[in-house]
Amino acid sequence: MKDVSFKLAGVVLSLFVVWTLNFYPLGPDLFRPAIVLLSAIIIFTVYKSKFRWLDYILLILGVITFGYALREIEGILDRAGIFTTNLDLIFGTLAILLILEMTRRTVGIALPVIGLLFFLYAVYGHMLPGDLAHNGYSYKRVITALFTYNGIFGMPLAVAATFVAMFIVFAAILELTGVGKIFLDLSKGIAGRTRGGPAKMATLASALFGSISGSAVANVASTGSFTIPMMKKLGYKGTFAAAVESAASTGGQIMPPIMAAGAFLMADILGVPYSEIMKAALIPAILYFVTIWFSIDLRSARRNLKGLPANELPNVKKLLLKDGMMLIPLLVLIIELAVFKVSPIRAALIAIFISLILSLFSKQRRPNIKGIYDSLFEASKGIVSIIAPVACAGIVIGVIGLTGVGGKIASAVISLSGGSLFIALVLAMVTAIIFGMGLPTTVSYLLVVAVLAPVLSELGIAPIAAHLFIFYYACLSGITPPVALAAYTGANIAGAPPMKTAFEASRLAIAAYVLPFLFVLEPALLMNGSGAEVIVQTTIAMVGILALASSLEGWLFGELSRLKRGILFTASIILIIPEWVTDIIGILLLVVIASLQFIKSRSSQYSNNDSKMET
Repeated sequence: MKDVSFKLAGVVLSLFVVWTLNFYPLGPDLFRPAIVLLSAIIIFTVYKSKFRWLDYILLILGVITFGYALREIEGILDRAGIFTTNLDLIFGTLAILLILEMTRRTVGIALPVIGLLFFLYAVYGHMLPGDLAHNGYSYKRVITALFTYNGIFGMPLAVAATFVAMFIVFAAILELTGVGKIFLDLSKGIAGRTRGGPAKMATLASALFGSISGSAVANVASTGSFTIPMMKKLGYKGTFAAAVESAASTGGQIMPPIMAAGAFLMADILGVPYSEIMKAALIPAILYFVTIWFSIDLRSARRNLKGLPANELPNVKKLLLKDGMMLIPLLVLIIELAVFKVSPIRAALIAIFISLILSLFSKQRRPNIKGIYDSLFEASKGIVSIIAPVACAGIVIGVIGLTGVGGKIASAVISLSGGSLFIALVLAMVTAIIFGMGLPTTVSYLLVVAVLAPVLSELGIAPIAAHLFIFYYACLSGITPPVALAAYTGANIAGAPPMKTAFEASRLAIAAYVLPFLFVLEPALLMNGSGAEVIVQTTIAMVGILALASSLEGWLFGELSRLKRGILFTASIILIIPEWVTDIIGILLLVVIASLQFIKSRSSQYSNNDSKMET
């Protein structure tokens, strides 16, 4: 009975999101505290500790504390830290502690530690020596900042509780109606027959599903449960199979149209249309998946790995005729967002309704009440796993805004770089990856943007390029050692060593580590330029990342010697430099090596044929 009531709370949260965002809008003074209150109820009942009595105490405190915020948040703002009451201080302190614990239960210890350190910095930072010290703020002032729209209930929560939450519900409904399975079957039919087919199938399916799901870990767990065993069955090592799935699932978050809701976050923060973000992100995402596809092909050729047998492959035409209508909601969503400029929330609602209506025409996919109930509950778990850490990120961002430490960090980065754009970008990359370890992409993106976006803008980088640069590395933290949750999830399914899988996934996704530098130095890759510039720079980038993949895999029309691998690696690095001279040199190096390898391959083939004829 208790489990039923806990599930009901989750269903209520999902319905609350859909209803209030589309039919009965609430002001921020009601909506934001209410969604944190509902999240607290779910977290302290679903994410249980060893001590159930403690869960009930925290549940009661959460209801009272966020209930107080629901009633008094405007009053706390009016009192403005001058006439702050004792109740404001008590419940403000409890709210911060509860958010830290809610975050720990949903995403682990890393972010709560960061949040706690920033909170302590706000209170005691004036006692620090050197440039990090601030002017000092009373405890009342700190609580007033963090217990309102400048902290826990600030912009990050507003975005997560609207765009992100709505698309989490949308992804749950798509999964309910079988779209995930359709993606898998479609990918199998398209790529399964080719060399390395199962791995390419995993790449394609993860690109499709990952853009919708918004979570690399969830994507690996869902599509990987099918693709990883299939790859192992056909001769792929467990480490490689898990790495392919992890890298592809991570890439799904940078693939338009949804990009783990990153596109909507960027559009909201930058104040630009969603279509601008989608347009800018498209070419880098395509380059990312082309590189993974190419790396798989090289690895498969090297190890003589074949595709799936013809009798195991679905007929793409028949599949589309039978189930293609279930993909209509995605097509409608893209058209609504890109062509008719419908708000993302309303577009998601329409797509949900279309998906449910279409499912009624298929006996196999027709959902029952229990299925819908369970899907809404699963969606609520996804929502609270974003709401809690985003509220915690609000604490960090609130402290940055209150103390001005963000400007000090920005100055330190510029100082360390010595004014060099390249060094500043490397420092920004490392910071984004470290901040993103173990965190949802949207949360790490929000954290890093608060600190690094001003730095990159000050160095003359266009705002969209700066935000995409940060977002890419926030995504890549999921496969970057030592804390690589997406890779660890894949390793667990494959029964492979987690750290080895993370390094293998990072190597497969090497293009993603290079691409942000490319599109910052060459804006044409973000479709910022003439058509000719876009085509030329995309071609050059393609050549560069393919040269890099070949050098790392050690294969191009045959085995590559160390010298040739070194030349290809050099060519790929040269092509990053946005000068026509370096572009020509890099392309010539690749053409020479590719020609030599092709001639060597043909000669070897003819020799083998002659030997067979003599025999």
